[in-house]
Amino acid sequence: MTGGAGNRAGGRTEGKRPATLIVARRLDGARSGSNTYLKVYLQLCRDAGLSTRIVFAPRRSFGNLAWARLDPGIADLADQIDWAQALRIGRTRISLSPAVWLRMARRAAAEGWRRLSGQGGSPYPSLLGVELPPRESEEVMARARRADAEVLTVEYSSLGPLLDQLEARMRVVFLHDLFSLRAENFAAQGLQPDHSVITLAEEAQRCRAADLLIHASCIERDRLRPLLPGARHEWMPPAAQAVRPRAEPGTEPHGLFLGSVHGGNTEALGFLRRHVWPKVRAGLPDAKLWIAGSIAATVSAREAQAEGLVLLGPVDDLAALGGPQAVGLAPMKTGSGIPIKVVDYLSLGMPVAVTPGTLDAFGGTLDGFVAVSDSDADYAATVCALLRNDSEREKLSMASASAISQLRNPELADILDSQAGDSFCQDV
Repeated sequence: MTGGAGNRAGGRTEGKRPATLIVARRLDGARSGSNTYLKVYLQLCRDAGLSTRIVFAPRRSFGNLAWARLDPGIADLADQIDWAQALRIGRTRISLSPAVWLRMARRAAAEGWRRLSGQGGSPYPSLLGVELPPRESEEVMARARRADAEVLTVEYSSLGPLLDQLEARMRVVFLHDLFSLRAENFAAQGLQPDHSVITLAEEAQRCRAADLLIHASCIERDRLRPLLPGARHEWMPPAAQAVRPRAEPGTEPHGLFLGSVHGGNTEALGFLRRHVWPKVRAGLPDAKLWIAGSIAATVSAREAQAEGLVLLGPVDDLAALGGPQAVGLAPMKTGSGIPIKVVDYLSLGMPVAVTPGTLDAFGGTLDGFVAVSDSDADYAATVCALLRNDSEREKLSMASASAISQLRNPELADILDSQAGDSFCQDV
């Protein structure tokens, strides 16, 4: 079956208002932070009586591979999938574009040379934050116009310029990150950004046609709102559902870092390994730091043994990691990917320890539910105190369900609802 609009919707679209979501990235990472947020948004749309068609940028969405498998959770929340220039075999889509295959070959050659030469060098150029080229933009807009959506959403500011030439009753930019602030955070740590760098003013200009901007962070909402006062700005907290932990009985208290491989997680784990865990082990020589998720592959077995690390890698059943014996570690270094980690830990009934600023993205919602160190330098002491104190870990673990119940935004649900949609008005 070749690309184009899927026909899965059937009776599910009857009586529903049409909505279109335009994306330009792979949607195959079920547990990545951005996909977690996306699933929340798609569920909100469904609850509001919208029938959502996801339109993929035909070439950019494959990233650096020539095939992709759509996350089943996302596929279930979309009524139609529209991916041109792709051959569908089951859940897998294979690109029919020579440009995609050439891009994959170039990336593989570059990575192969780096490994053979033993040179770290600069990372391969990232397309994150880069606007679509004109031809691909026109192709995407043609498919979006054909769908004639009432609510039209684009992901990230890099797709915001598409809204200048598309009509809908409500035009939305869904911002997992503001690339301008992400760049600021990387620069503050002396790091090279892992995405295209733009200024906040340029990012606002990209989003100028939006009626509604949905933010994953209260900090980003508050920074962008003054530059686009005619649009409505809403924070969408990540959805969280308490999971009953199923940790092995008798497990010793330990730290846990959970994450995929990206710049924010890499820097956070590096901070733990260089500045935090050695101090923790100085006070608690037998303390272990468990590392779960694909980021575990960035640490060698020899390093793990020397540093008191336990490399778990990807874990199918996260409930096995939860409970009061595990202290979820979420140090905010570059401002990317860490807030969603806090929610993941709370969902698993863990006590959580963060550095100053980590909770700012939640606008005070989680204050009092998470252990916050006074400074980065004091973070190791905060972690040690939790590892030593059974009753404090138990108290924070018990409070985790109350914490995640605070993560709601009824205003956003009302905006997307059909009745509220008819009277939608902008902030003034």
